[in-house]
Amino acid sequence: MNKTIRGGIAALVALSALSLAACGGEDADGADGADEKAYDTKTAASVADWLVAQAPDGVARNAQYGTDDFGLSADIGIALAQVDGHDADVETIAKAVTKNQKAYTSPGFGTVTSAGSTAKALVLQQEADVADSGLLEQLEQAVSETGRIADELDPKNKKAADYANTIGQSYAVMALGEAESAKAKAAADFLGEQQCSDGWFRITFAPDPAAADQGCDADPKAVPDVDATAFAVLALQEVDSTEAEKAAAAGVRWLTSTQAKDGSFSSATGNVPNSNSTGLAGWALAEADEDAAAEKAATWVAEHVVTCGDDAGAVAFDDAALTDGNEKGLTKESEGMYRLAAAQALPSLEQLPKGATEKSSC
Repeated sequence: MNKTIRGGIAALVALSALSLAACGGEDADGADGADEKAYDTKTAASVADWLVAQAPDGVARNAQYGTDDFGLSADIGIALAQVDGHDADVETIAKAVTKNQKAYTSPGFGTVTSAGSTAKALVLQQEADVADSGLLEQLEQAVSETGRIADELDPKNKKAADYANTIGQSYAVMALGEAESAKAKAAADFLGEQQCSDGWFRITFAPDPAAADQGCDADPKAVPDVDATAFAVLALQEVDSTEAEKAAAAGVRWLTSTQAKDGSFSSATGNVPNSNSTGLAGWALAEADEDAAAEKAATWVAEHVVTCGDDAGAVAFDDAALTDGNEKGLTKESEGMYRLAAAQALPSLEQLPKGATEKSSC
């Protein structure tokens, strides 16, 4: 089992003793338990070390546009929190994002407060045990009575749009649960409504937040989304209710049914097998104890880790990006793609069986 995202809803969220034991009691090779399978540790360590180097002083810098990317920084911090040995790095990133939380959660351009960014930043703080800097109150204000999160918009900006979605809602469920917020149950219930009857979750909410039916099945334009489903499963697995348990189980069944024979998962747009979706799905499957499926996903991801040059440890989005990364290296235009893929894929690599991949020499 991977280390789970820190999540708890006092009466709503509970981690099983088995999960806690698996996260803290096993060494990397399973030496403390004779029945534990031995997993590869070098690949995850390589990716984690590369990610640490992408956020010097806790902040990932976008060289292409000359800006600090606090969202990516949070992604890196949350990913590193799922593997052993990086507590100090996670704390450094969390403090850096907290220092710049206004720039991250209140980006302007018509968005006064981004609900999804607020939720992600709060999850990062909780992972690092950094004191809440007002993010909890900010997030609670973004949760409606129905549990739906929403961005706060500038009424004077006619182009302003609400970008809140299922992934942000999942982060909100995690963060509110850990904080034992009174808004946690409503947020979890609303997240459950974003699941269609086949088990998958859509990425976007109902266009009208006042519509009587906010459910996925009521939306004829809803499409399956692996990333949204994986995030929702990760969040709902921690909610201690029959409804959440059933929703998470259905999401897991859908993920296993849509996994390709080679272990990969494809994005909703373009139907392209990629490390982002495969990594997230593999992470969720590992937390659900679907070891065989999680191991296949980890193996596919590991086969897309760059092994050559200064950027060894980066994770390529797809086959084409792997060739470019190994042969040409990363550019300031392409590095963001490798960074995000690495952040989303890293936790899944905790389930990589020893000897699963054969790396060619550079």
